[in-house]
Amino acid sequence: MVFRFHRYGRCNEIIKGIASAVVYLLCYGVCQWMVPDLSPYRFYDSAAICALLVAGNLTAWQYDKKWVRTMILYNGIVLSAAFIPLLSGQRILHEEIAHAFVMGTAAFLTIFSLRIMAGQLRFSHLRRFCLGTVYLLGAVFLLIPLLFWGYYVVSGRVLSSAIVLTLFQTNGSEAMSYLKDQNIFLWCVTGTMLLSVVSAMMYILHDAGRKQSRYPLWGQLLLVLVTLAAGFCVMEQSSSYLPVRIMDETENVLQEYQKYGQAKAVRQERLQSLQNLRISSSGGIFVLVIGESENRDHMQAYGYDRPDTPWLLQQTEKTNTILFTHAYSNHSLTVPVLTYALSEKNQYNNISLEDACSLMEVAKAAGYDTVWLSNQRHYGAWDTPVAEIASTADYQVWLNERNGTEDCRTNYFDEVLADTIPNLEDSSNALIVIHLMGCHGSYGDRYPTKWNVFHGENERIDQYDNAVGYTDYVLQKIYDRIKAEPRFKGLVYVSDHGEEVDLGYFHEATKFTYAMSHIPFVMIFSDTFIQEYPKIVDTLRNHRDAYWTNDLLYDVMTSLMGIDGVSTVMPDLDLTSDGYSLDRGTIRTLHGTKKIEE
Repeated sequence: MVFRFHRYGRCNEIIKGIASAVVYLLCYGVCQWMVPDLSPYRFYDSAAICALLVAGNLTAWQYDKKWVRTMILYNGIVLSAAFIPLLSGQRILHEEIAHAFVMGTAAFLTIFSLRIMAGQLRFSHLRRFCLGTVYLLGAVFLLIPLLFWGYYVVSGRVLSSAIVLTLFQTNGSEAMSYLKDQNIFLWCVTGTMLLSVVSAMMYILHDAGRKQSRYPLWGQLLLVLVTLAAGFCVMEQSSSYLPVRIMDETENVLQEYQKYGQAKAVRQERLQSLQNLRISSSGGIFVLVIGESENRDHMQAYGYDRPDTPWLLQQTEKTNTILFTHAYSNHSLTVPVLTYALSEKNQYNNISLEDACSLMEVAKAAGYDTVWLSNQRHYGAWDTPVAEIASTADYQVWLNERNGTEDCRTNYFDEVLADTIPNLEDSSNALIVIHLMGCHGSYGDRYPTKWNVFHGENERIDQYDNAVGYTDYVLQKIYDRIKAEPRFKGLVYVSDHGEEVDLGYFHEATKFTYAMSHIPFVMIFSDTFIQEYPKIVDTLRNHRDAYWTNDLLYDVMTSLMGIDGVSTVMPDLDLTSDGYSLDRGTIRTLHGTKKIEE
């Protein structure tokens, strides 16, 4: 029997639909093949769902060329963002391309289906409003991958969760300071191009939606509902798509910070259960000064060619001072740095942040009076975890009365912090943490006019070096104030992170350079401490050239303070121990994702 397909009505449509689905799946595979990676190729159920949706919609719109062109363009823009890491030499998994491909398809079909539903409304005002809402939604969705392209064009880097988190630490004045050192023309041109692409795509989408479907109204609505349900399902499953992954990572970090605050009561209850947590040494008064954005490469005490740290340079010539030459930050952003540095959590253990007791909590539980003095803002979108750690202190002073994220201005310069140190006559044991504004941008706002002493060819570097010089004076003033205390035992100074001031990258993690992790780390002991604990001092002197990251600050501080019963302090991570074993090959930064290879 000879079959003639035209005698069977829909046979040709079925064949064309199957062919469309096959072509779609071939494109799905080819896009994965384009990625030079050894990871297995992925075929997800979502790909089959999208293939069926494409076949059904192509049939409904009679294989209209405008519809096909619009889908390819929209999907292509969404998909292209997944390839950006290749331009920076990063690895891309086939899974990421697979999710990007179906994400673009599902997004287009969802937006187009909503456009069809809005276009069926009878009332013109309501129809126009709904169409405008759909186009706005389509533009916003399309703008997300385009922003990744825009950031790559202006910075040469891939947008990551680290830079998104930076937005929670960025304010108006810091953003303006950053933009001053950027190519504003390139930013403006890139922004204009992005908006032009979005506008053009919305016009193309509008034009493609004018064609009438061959299906009756009820058939169109049924196809739209099926497409919407399946499209949302596919997008929800496409978690490896670059923008989605970045948003998920950012949300997870912020949730982790939130959990840290919520778990405060649990941590304190656990501390109370540690019966052997006590001060095994003679105790005393210890001062921890936390600097801000200070790069040791711009410090005279570390060999810099400008006389910006005269006091520290003179201090290092004394036997009671130890200057560590290979100290690195555990991240390039303040909040990630300090949540590790001031708690049990570090890059080398598996303790969850929410379960990690803070240095303030442990010191207080062991019997130390705790003091927190800060010239940084108390509350803001970025500093809640740090404020949570500080909230345990018995005595707190927050000089900066400004709140929010509008700017980085302060009410006082850092030197006033020395005057806020309380009277310690009645305190046998105390931990005083002093958090400076230090060298935080804008650099010119960090010091009084009389400290504007350096005038070279680069104003940014001049201002930064002035801020370093002023910080040196602040440290001297703090030390002169505290060393007069009879029970004073030691002062530790460490910066949260460094700064890429020479290239103007500041401490932006996506543009990471080692300069962002180069930090000063100094200890100054009293004669009493040196006499009581000569072995600890000798061990620290022997480790002055050891590689160390400041997420291990908790370990070294609890040992210096003689807090016994802290089970999480391991000898191989404790700089005061002969067993300290980290070296250039094992230390990390950016929370374990970056090796120190210099």
